[in-house]
Amino acid sequence: MLRQVFLRRHNSSPMLRKVYSAAGLVLVFGAGLAAQSTPLIYNRSITNAGSYMPAGLPNGAVAQGSIFTVFGNRLGPSTGVSANAFPLGTTLGGTSINVVQGNTTVAAIPVYVANGQINAIMPSNAPLGNASLQVVTASGKGNLSPVRIVSSAFGIFSALGSGQGPGILQNFISQTNQPINSPTIVAQPGQTITLWGTGLGPVSFPDNMAPQAGNLPVKTEVFVGGISASVLYSGRTPCCSGTDQIVFNVPQNAPQGCWVPVYVRTGGTTISNFVTMAIGPNANSCSTDVLPQFTSGYINGKRIGKALAVRTTTREDVGMIAPVDVTSEYHVSFAFEPNPGPFPFNAAISFPPQGTCTAYTLNGDLLNETGATLLPDVAPTTIPLDWGGPLQLTGPSGSKTLTITFNLARVGFLDGMISNGILAGTLFLNSGSYTMQGFGGMDIGPFTTNFSIPQPVVWTQQDTTDVVTRAQPLTLSWTGGDSGQVIAIVFFAIDLPTNSSEVSVCLAPAGASSITIPADLLSNMPATRNNPLQSKDVIYLIAMSGGSIQPINATGLDVGITEFDSIIGKTVVLQ
Repeated sequence: MLRQVFLRRHNSSPMLRKVYSAAGLVLVFGAGLAAQSTPLIYNRSITNAGSYMPAGLPNGAVAQGSIFTVFGNRLGPSTGVSANAFPLGTTLGGTSINVVQGNTTVAAIPVYVANGQINAIMPSNAPLGNASLQVVTASGKGNLSPVRIVSSAFGIFSALGSGQGPGILQNFISQTNQPINSPTIVAQPGQTITLWGTGLGPVSFPDNMAPQAGNLPVKTEVFVGGISASVLYSGRTPCCSGTDQIVFNVPQNAPQGCWVPVYVRTGGTTISNFVTMAIGPNANSCSTDVLPQFTSGYINGKRIGKALAVRTTTREDVGMIAPVDVTSEYHVSFAFEPNPGPFPFNAAISFPPQGTCTAYTLNGDLLNETGATLLPDVAPTTIPLDWGGPLQLTGPSGSKTLTITFNLARVGFLDGMISNGILAGTLFLNSGSYTMQGFGGMDIGPFTTNFSIPQPVVWTQQDTTDVVTRAQPLTLSWTGGDSGQVIAIVFFAIDLPTNSSEVSVCLAPAGASSITIPADLLSNMPATRNNPLQSKDVIYLIAMSGGSIQPINATGLDVGITEFDSIIGKTVVLQ
């Protein structure tokens, strides 16, 4: 069941710099040949094998006794080798791994080795704190790469092998019937669930032998949609060294939906990655409270499409001489037929239930991603459906031809302006009635849809939300908008020197005028650097207008909708 975790690959490669000099060309060339034959661990590529949590985040350490993953080159044989019998050795496929701290060196236990990836167990006696990892093969010793070792840092295995989306959580029906939870294999309130992961902490028995059952001493808590669950067991699974099981009961008052957030907290402070599970009254299907028809179409592999109009205004006042408000208007249209599969998930479509929060992490800069979605892994994996020529949008300010500037999701710029007289401009997406018109293409027929844009939402604390304390919950409130609107808070925290990102996403309860981001989500965000230009920390309040969500009735689309989103942003300092 967990074999896909050990077979995951990483496609990135390092940029190699060649240095030449007239006097030492032969010497440098010879040294280069030697370096190319030894193992190379990529920069910042050592992570928990379940969460893939970036090392630059507060909870991105590797726990004693856990399975960790290393990405690189020349790490092992070209054909991957897995350990398949106890006792496990400290060498596999000709590869061994040293964990070095000062004069102390311990051997990690490899369970899978290949040219580009290693999965190994961090010994329970590994030294705590900052250390270095080194891979050794017949070609020699590789580079020393930093790793931070702690007593507990849990990672939940995910069905997609990315540390996000549906988790490896089994619904307990009977001893012989424990299917993995999914939007088509749904858990009910009160049902017993087995969660798989790694990183609860060290054990007293040998890491290279079949684990002994029993609860580990670390305090272990499970939260389902923000609700604390009753934990029945938290310890090693007897089958697999370094692998943990947590058995819990779904809270009776847990929110229901297809992608309910689940996370684990160990030691009272350390937060795991967030995965999802499906909860509902029916064991065979789930429902969502945000765009239910659209998300149902996605789950069932229907041909879906959306045409959005977006206005975003961000107040940038961190690292600035004077505050600046930047307003831009965009259109986004996409249509595709999802790939069928047992674990459907897309962060831009797979919404958590209203009143809950989730989080995504990435080894990279989420605010510098291409595609305007600003969430990881949201690009469709299938060929987009053809709308035909540009769509036409007509409203109180006239008509706009929605010129395409990015073909994958048909993204385009409408209008924009910057405050304080730096750049004057006009805005198109004002309150009123609108018509979205499509003229038909190879896949989608012509359509005409009418929708409305309400008076704007006002974020009441935008001027005063300057410094966010990560150890305390953060409450935000708003006024305005229209009935049926969905309000989301999306909080980005990016540390540029370590190339680490976390984004927290909270959906307000229906009809609410405020929402609180729990301290658990804020605690894993990196603090703003002394030089604020080395950090990107910004909060967005996103209002999805209820009156703008109207059906697109066109041949070639099973489910289509229009939508208007108002996005209000504010840069902040995290401490």
